[in-house]
Amino acid sequence: MLPSPSAHLASTKLFIVLSILTGLVGAFINPLMSYFLVDSLDVPPIYIGLYTISLTISGIVISQWLGSLADKGTSSRKLYLLATAGTVLALVIYSNTQSFIVVLIAGVILMALGNATTPQMLTLGRQWAGNNTVNITQFNARIRACFSFAWMLGPPLGFMLVASVGFSGAFSVAIFFGLLGMLFVTFFVPEQQIDESKQQSTKMQKAPLSFWYLGAAVVMGSTANTMYTSALPLYTLNELKLPSYTPGVLMGIVACIEIPVMLFTTRLSRWVNKKDLMIISFMFGLVFYIGIFNATLFWHFALLQLLNAVFYGLYAGIGLTLMQEQLPQRIGFTSAFYSNGIKIGLMFGSTGAGFIAQFFSFKHTSVGSAIAAILGVICLLLFSRFKCQESSISPISN
Repeated sequence: MLPSPSAHLASTKLFIVLSILTGLVGAFINPLMSYFLVDSLDVPPIYIGLYTISLTISGIVISQWLGSLADKGTSSRKLYLLATAGTVLALVIYSNTQSFIVVLIAGVILMALGNATTPQMLTLGRQWAGNNTVNITQFNARIRACFSFAWMLGPPLGFMLVASVGFSGAFSVAIFFGLLGMLFVTFFVPEQQIDESKQQSTKMQKAPLSFWYLGAAVVMGSTANTMYTSALPLYTLNELKLPSYTPGVLMGIVACIEIPVMLFTTRLSRWVNKKDLMIISFMFGLVFYIGIFNATLFWHFALLQLLNAVFYGLYAGIGLTLMQEQLPQRIGFTSAFYSNGIKIGLMFGSTGAGFIAQFFSFKHTSVGSAIAAILGVICLLLFSRFKCQESSISPISN
């Protein structure tokens, strides 16, 4: 007997709540870390790069390893609890030390383990959706929209807490959401059964060349977006002398618009191929970055955010599903790969923004974003080309 639609709706809501709780933990921590290292630990700015690169590399290795364990049958539910526990323990250490070395070690071991929280949540949700008659594109789009919603709330609240009660207060709230997520999973989210035949086929399903081109496109999208957002405050405030509220208002505008765009990608994917939607998203991004390079007034930036919202809404709303479709028997691997692609883009984007600003200006970071968008389109075209070749050799429906 199939579960009733009301049962599906109830389970979908469980994962929506879980995605918000998971997103809030990262939304409270990540925007504060550079500030925390320089202001609280009083280390040189170059240490930010050391921490970021070390954490990113360690996090990629650990999350891909846990993703492979999930594909082999290890409970994603238990892996989620393990990863979240790593985040909580790291934040406890951050709140009680003034040593950069201690923070770095805790970051490379515990916070890197915590970086697997999001991929395991995505894997757990995708396993549930695969076991039920659920529109997976719509389900993933809702999950990604919930992450955007969490990032609308987390950063401003985090900085407000730092201003009022210090970093320990902001970290304590993140710990609270982490523990709440663990309790929520323990008592409300059911264990997901995995077909043993699928586990066996996992060993045979290799990632083809087309998959890596798609992964590179995901990295390029994240790079372009991060390069723009990293430079936005300094460009608008220091170089253009716009009002102090400009960056916050612009980020708020795009966040409000991109959420409905993500949710609308489900309907669009019925009429337009997902790969073509990704290409369209990068084209919107390219036009947006060209516009930003030529913008000088507040209303220019405000209007251009519509293009930015369409770019990132389509990119984030469809990217995860498209990647999971390439290796349907390796959901743990693809979910971790997608999340790590976003993280690599964050590293490339923030580093690239600083490099370009050092030798040119913060205005020219939009040129770097435009180049990343063009590279993203090229990667998607290569993905499409090699996908067709692979299908002609071994026609497997994805």
